[in-house]
Amino acid sequence: MNKHRLNTFVFFAVVLLAGTGVFFSLYEPEPAPLTFPNLEGVIVESPPTPLPEFAMLDQNSQPFSKANYEGKWSLVFFGYTHCPEFCPTSMASLKRLSQQPGFPPTQFVFHTVDPKRDTVETLKDYISYFGNEFTAVTGDKAEIDKFAEPLGVIYDFDEETNPGEYIVNHFGALYIIDPKARLRAYMLPPHDVARVSEVYLKVREYYGN
Repeated sequence: MNKHRLNTFVFFAVVLLAGTGVFFSLYEPEPAPLTFPNLEGVIVESPPTPLPEFAMLDQNSQPFSKANYEGKWSLVFFGYTHCPEFCPTSMASLKRLSQQPGFPPTQFVFHTVDPKRDTVETLKDYISYFGNEFTAVTGDKAEIDKFAEPLGVIYDFDEETNPGEYIVNHFGALYIIDPKARLRAYMLPPHDVARVSEVYLKVREYYGN
């Protein structure tokens, strides 16, 4: 092989190896899906579902978007502040979960499905009861739907019983979002502390930080 051909061969070999390295750095093989044979109502997303882009506001009137889910594990609940029983019960469980000794750093997010009544001010007062790890998010209905629909969240409004008084029927799952802003799993009710803790910690450990 002459010197010119040798140099050409070396050049393309380097390019090929570099490209292969880039490929393997971008491609992360998905492990076998985590299962919970002894627990009902736990659905693991494999491969995970990327969150859509959206634009909303948190309880401090700061922008809240997909980027707020990057770099951290999150537990997400959809509800509304006027919910008579299910929402406060579920949120109280999450509060107790966040207070467990040694519980890993986690972002807890309450997404309202009732933007008409759940203003930024209303959410700020509501979420303050639960702790600094909790964020409440609102926005116009189009943005809420943009975020909620890919996650399978459905909701509708009953007729008003009095002016401004109505029930919002909504999907009651609790969602686990990984640090790459992807849905990893969700849990159907009930959201008791022991069950949520078991599922969340196993998902987090299995799929890595």
